[in-house]
Amino acid sequence: MYIVLGSVTSATRFARALERAAGVPAYVVHTPSAIRSGGCSYSVNVSNMKSCEADFVRRLADEQGLRIKSIYSDEIRNGERVFDVVP
Repeated sequence: MYIVLGSVTSATRFARALERAAGVPAYVVHTPSAIRSGGCSYSVNVSNMKSCEADFVRRLADEQGLRIKSIYSDEIRNGERVFDVVP
């Protein structure tokens, strides 16, 4: 799961909060170019969370006062990495 935020500061804060709240490793990464919507953005990558937990992620971001731009799941299909928007 890629949680797209606007700045490295926001992504770092959210990664720490997510690790504390969910108990899973969260990594700050440059947003992959396939899902970047212009400019510089950073994402929090969490491999142990499923897209059904997106509501938890959104609530936690609200509690932290952070704005999530979008959330994507990723998987390999036919040998290519594909991103899907998580509603």
